[in-house]
Amino acid sequence: EEGVRRISFGLDLPDEFYCSITMEVMMDPVIAADGFSYERSAIQDWITKGHTTSPKTGGNLSSTDLIPNHSLKSLIQDRVQASSAQKLAEMRRAVEESE
Repeated sequence: EEGVRRISFGLDLPDEFYCSITMEVMMDPVIAADGFSYERSAIQDWITKGHTTSPKTGGNLSSTDLIPNHSLKSLIQDRVQASSAQKLAEMRRAVEESE
């Protein structure tokens, strides 16, 4: 399915849930001045290393302020929980069918 990645523990998650710096699912997403969301520690490290451009677009960052993206964080948590519950149910069915 386009726009969805399979991560190591078997969950299908939209690309928007992944930080474009770390390529990992974001746990603490923040919005940078370029309007994109990043994992807080990754974008802070990017800025601390002296970068003044967007990691996503290459354009100048007008500010180093970071805004918590509570909506995205909730979406990620809800999707991971739902996907985990579904995956667990699938595994239980497979075990029951093999008995």
